Amino acid sequence: MAKSKNDELFDPSELETVELLPQEETSQDDILDDTLADPEGAEAREPQNRGTLYPTYLYRDYRVNDDDALEPNPSAIANIMLVFDDKAESVVAKGKATKFNKDVKTVVAGRIPLLVADAPTTGIQMLRECTTTWGEFISCVYDYVNSSQTVGTEKAMPDWLIQREEKMIDLGYKARLLREATSDLFPDFGLPGKFSLDRKRVQQAVEARLTRLAAWHTSQHKEPTAGKVMQKASSEFTQSVADSA
Repeated sequence: MAKSKNDELFDPSELETVELLPQEETSQDDILDDTLADPEGAEAREPQNRGTLYPTYLYRDYRVNDDDALEPNPSAIANIMLVFDDKAESVVAKGKATKFNKDVKTVVAGRIPLLVADAPTTGIQMLRECTTTWGEFISCVYDYVNSSQTVGTEKAMPDWLIQREEKMIDLGYKARLLREATSDLFPDFGLPGKFSLDRKRVQQAVEARLTRLAAWHTSQHKEPTAGKVMQKASSEFTQSVADSA
């Protein structure tokens, strides 16, 4: 008797079936990267390998975000603001006090004519300048202290550190000068409240500074390194073609 077409149909009931349930435990192999698809990319995306395009000294002040770009490290901002807490009410050295008081009067006298046309705008601009300068000053103190710790005591202070020290001192003088002059002029600004160094605004200035520097360091280190990687890959490819010729 000839078999009908229906006799040749597959009957799943003839096979042993097992209910498909998820495993109770995962194995190490379950979380392995797709190394066949993109082995180098998979390795670069590993948390411990991200940011290898950047020099290690940058990790004190910056961290690597999800786009592999640098961004300010919150701990650096917090440490810089500790400098602000220490310096906010500080004064210049005694040897500079006489000159300092004279310079305060000079700054005040120079700003008074600007208050005639639009005192609030002039006041806001001066407050911004004062805030920005304080952000620069305390950041420079933070950088100077950390940089000096990398220089051995047995070695002479390098020129770049001397320049940083001079800039720190000059910024400190300017910051205190603007603080005192702005305080003296504040009643004439026509703005509500009373003058004080706003810690929150100074911190915003610090964050803005570090954000600009993070973008600059990202551009300086990440892009050239990527170019070198591409150049190396291209060189290896052309060499392989030459070898097989």
